[in-house]
Amino acid sequence: GAMAALRFLSLCLLCSTGIFEGTAADDAFKWPSNALGQRTPELVKAGKHAARWIACEVCEERVLSMFPKSGDGDSIDHFVEGDQLADALGDAKTLCSMRPLAQLFRSRRLEVSTQPDGSAVLQKVEQPPFYEEINTSDLAFHWKSFALQHACTETFRRDGDVIAQAVVKEYHARSEEDGAQPRIVSAVKAACRIAKTCRSLRAKEAWRLLRVVTRVALTLDTRSVSIAGRARAR
Repeated sequence: GAMAALRFLSLCLLCSTGIFEGTAADDAFKWPSNALGQRTPELVKAGKHAARWIACEVCEERVLSMFPKSGDGDSIDHFVEGDQLADALGDAKTLCSMRPLAQLFRSRRLEVSTQPDGSAVLQKVEQPPFYEEINTSDLAFHWKSFALQHACTETFRRDGDVIAQAVVKEYHARSEEDGAQPRIVSAVKAACRIAKTCRSLRAKEAWRLLRVVTRVALTLDTRSVSIAGRARAR
């Protein structure tokens, strides 16, 4: 019945993520009312919480920003074949310093947008969002800037070398007929999905989907029991 199908779907969802921890619901999480304030455990916690949700996108944006701005095939091929990418992604401290991150995400007009359900996304906005380029003050701490930096640092500290190798592999696995720019965008997206922070996010998303399916299945089962009961009563 519906519950048997639900159990099978549950297993498929969890196995597809490759990760079983970190899937607790975030519905109870309350975001701070202000993005800028005195550095407190509450604001640090909010930054780390948001970082887990935006890690995949931060990875993609940061890696893509490393590539030649011209976007022509020869320059991208040369960059992929060289050591620059591996060296950059292997140095998380430099790669994730706050100033270049703030400049990148302002220029891309991507804002850390918090959601009522406790999740967060990078949302495209009309005007460049505010990000603090230093963010070391305990009196003026911008937790959304911290979220960007924490997502970046955790991703590349753990998997910078792995991501760099995956970018090269995925780039060469794609047809040259697709063009250099689409190839590298696709390769970077695939490579970032390998990162532990990104896999954790996929587990969270799978868990949320599972909860929705569970509610639907329970509703259907309840209705089925009710209908069957009325039928027997007749």
